[in-house]
Amino acid sequence: MGPSNEYSSGHRNNFDLLRLFAAYQVMLSHAWNWLHLGDSLNGTAVFNLLFSVPGVAIFFVISGFLVTDSYIRSSSAASFFVKRSLRIFPALFVNIAVMELALLVTGGLNVTGILQYLSYFTVYILTAARIWAVYFTYEPYTMSGFYGASDLSGVLWTLTVELTFYLTLPTLLEIWRRWKRAGALVVAVAGLGSWVMAQHFNITDKYNPFLSVTAGPTFWIFSMGVLARLCWHRVSKIFEGKLLWWLATHLAITWWVAGTSAAFISINNAAPVDAFRIAVLAGLVLSAAYSFPRPNLLRGQDLSYGIYLYHMLVMHTLIAIGWVGHWWLWIVEPVGTVALAALSWALIEKPAMKLRSSLVTRRLSVA
Repeated sequence: MGPSNEYSSGHRNNFDLLRLFAAYQVMLSHAWNWLHLGDSLNGTAVFNLLFSVPGVAIFFVISGFLVTDSYIRSSSAASFFVKRSLRIFPALFVNIAVMELALLVTGGLNVTGILQYLSYFTVYILTAARIWAVYFTYEPYTMSGFYGASDLSGVLWTLTVELTFYLTLPTLLEIWRRWKRAGALVVAVAGLGSWVMAQHFNITDKYNPFLSVTAGPTFWIFSMGVLARLCWHRVSKIFEGKLLWWLATHLAITWWVAGTSAAFISINNAAPVDAFRIAVLAGLVLSAAYSFPRPNLLRGQDLSYGIYLYHMLVMHTLIAIGWVGHWWLWIVEPVGTVALAALSWALIEKPAMKLRSSLVTRRLSVA
């Protein structure tokens, strides 16, 4: 069903490396701020380079491209949702369970009733949004205990955004399946509408908590990857083997925007200058994916999701201990995070990926 995958270049790309890079950027930028490891370097060239490649935006562009490709190659919408669920939910379930257990044993969790808490936990797992779980059930955190924090992650909102993106994409792509040009135009218009929405609803706006954790204000970033995949047969030559050109352009834009935009370090601001910067970054990401491909460099090990899930738990633990501002935390934080990510990959994510592959193989054999 649907078009072939002739333009996706199979696995001869660097997307796994780029996801790992994005996960490290998120971890290092959070360590920079939360552990106060880079206070003296704010505003320097090192600061500008680190924050000129926001990992969240990179993840969204890559997701737009690869998830679109996944849907195109799926036999049905149900198959697509099964594949996405097996990639997201097993590791997310364990991650949230570990964080909740850490709060429970250190005095930060108040379980007043098991059924009430299970309802909270279920909504939290299914949406990755603690704010939704609290809204629909109750607030179980005491804001005390060892951690003194109600949220040991702080990054799961991006998974909620991802999930709403997964729910939105099939409708857009079904239009594209029937009318190619009109479908691509609809995606572009949706992206423009998202950008306009982002002018009024910042993704950190506490007065719009539900809108802030959906794909609405950020779809414009996803749409760059979606459109690139849909039009890859037409635009691939702009990116393939053009890494140095895109990198030079990105560095020039970084130098320019750093001196003109007060919101330089954030993707939350969708002002034209920042949207242009993210668009150039999207071009750099796609070019890096298809320039000098090293598809076997990681040997099939994908720790990016685990790093993304666990780095804030490690960071909050260090903060609770009182280890803040020490140079050696640049080593401790990544080592601890990577160790947890490796366990997540070996014990949870890789088995889930094998199950996903077996289900796809079984379905093909039956067909």
